[in-house]
Amino acid sequence: MFELPSPILEITEASYHAGGRMILENCNLKLYPSEVLAIVGCSGSGKTSLLNILAGRVSPASCTVFRLNGQDMLAGGDPVVARLWRKATGYVTQDAAETLDLNMSACANIARRLFELGLTHAGDALQRAQDRAERLGLPAGRLSEPVRSFSGGMRQRVQIAAAMVHDPEILFLDEPTSGLDSIAQALFLETLMQVRQEGGTAMILVTHDLRIARLIADRVLVMDAGWIVAEAVTDRLMTEPVHPVAKALVEAMI
Repeated sequence: MFELPSPILEITEASYHAGGRMILENCNLKLYPSEVLAIVGCSGSGKTSLLNILAGRVSPASCTVFRLNGQDMLAGGDPVVARLWRKATGYVTQDAAETLDLNMSACANIARRLFELGLTHAGDALQRAQDRAERLGLPAGRLSEPVRSFSGGMRQRVQIAAAMVHDPEILFLDEPTSGLDSIAQALFLETLMQVRQEGGTAMILVTHDLRIARLIADRVLVMDAGWIVAEAVTDRLMTEPVHPVAKALVEAMI
């Protein structure tokens, strides 16, 4: 009988409130090594709030289990926990300006995470940054240019390189193709596919578009009004949606 490996990320009964209202309620999730998990749902369903909790960017109001690589992540003030977040994860946002310094070069932006993790030799950091950028298809001739001169699609690819330069175990992506034109979106998705083919990095991708989830995700969670209402292997969800929200998302894709 096939046995699943131990999850690298696990959260149980997570809830989150903001402004006096419930944002998330009783959310349970497991992420396995090298898995690509998509979180889908309509605007306001709680997708990004859940992602931000999983990535350690905000704390849940309540939660019974929260583990990363077996480490209890509920000890939020522990410096060991904080370092584990930085070392084991990377994060890609909708807007590259949230994580990149647009006045710095692409290479310097990518290398910055290495300095944050304690690497002190600038030459080594910049070389690793260049290697990661080139592996993801960024043109070597433009790595010294400031990010502000790049298109939206290029900025997103720089974000991935910066999030991946330290070889994290988990990459979090929050609507990374939002606002990109169809050509830039296709190039970005090619980059994600390359990351997946390289193996070793699990991903959690938030999107409202099941077509994107279908391209790269192994498994899909569907959210509605702060609850996880459906969970299935991607192909199963596409062909046999049960929950009304899942059905509506599949119909919108057709």
